[in-house]
Amino acid sequence: MNRKFVKENKKVIREFLGNLLVKIVTGKLKRDLQKSIDNDPNIQKHKAQLQSLEKQMLFKIQQKIDKDAVFAAKMKKAGFPKAKA
Repeated sequence: MNRKFVKENKKVIREFLGNLLVKIVTGKLKRDLQKSIDNDPNIQKHKAQLQSLEKQMLFKIQQKIDKDAVFAAKMKKAGFPKAKA
């Protein structure tokens, strides 16, 4: 395949995959496709891993907020809901 073609279409492919993932995560995908995705055990395993990583990340952020007042102020300014300044 022509390298120029690949380079030009990377952004389009990235946007398509990004939109697809956003629709999957937010639940705005067609029902039949959503059911097939929900029934796939590999996707369920990865979805559980993502949720676990999200919990860990939020826990670490909350710990940092509790310890560091400057970081807490920045997070509050950024709109993080659990930040106390």
